[in-house]
Amino acid sequence: MTVPLIPADPEPLRRLYGEFPSLDEFRLRSINLNARGPALTLRVDLSSFPEHPPEEWADSECDVVQCHIDFAAVERLTLQEWNPSAPVQLTALTTEEPQRVDVSVQGPGVTLGFRSHESVIIRHISGFRMTPDGSDEVPHQFLSKLDARRFSTIPRTYEKTFYAR
Repeated sequence: MTVPLIPADPEPLRRLYGEFPSLDEFRLRSINLNARGPALTLRVDLSSFPEHPPEEWADSECDVVQCHIDFAAVERLTLQEWNPSAPVQLTALTTEEPQRVDVSVQGPGVTLGFRSHESVIIRHISGFRMTPDGSDEVPHQFLSKLDARRFSTIPRTYEKTFYAR
């Protein structure tokens, strides 16, 4: 049976959107593995922008919300295709194991599958204005004060404090 992902703390996104947005369709920007977890992080552009964004986001003419979706206790990982910045659909199915889901992320040029804990962590929420070519290598307005102090754009994938737990 298909189930929604369960965020450990839905409040930051709920405050932005009024209710928690769907995580079943988004633009997949990157996949990061953390062997110490074993954990997997998806950096995604959500499929909708909030009606009433923070003032800084409106002033910067942001039109996209980006965040990390962190999965814990990842196993059975398969990646058959990878073409970054692809629109994808995420499906989570119940398993015979309690609190575990089989996750499938599929779209043009992306076929990713894994099993993980049903609870996810949403981190590094930011707003930005997408360029005409779809790039996100532009200034970001981070929701977290700590992220806002440390970063003005998306750091490279080797920045452990941004991509690791």
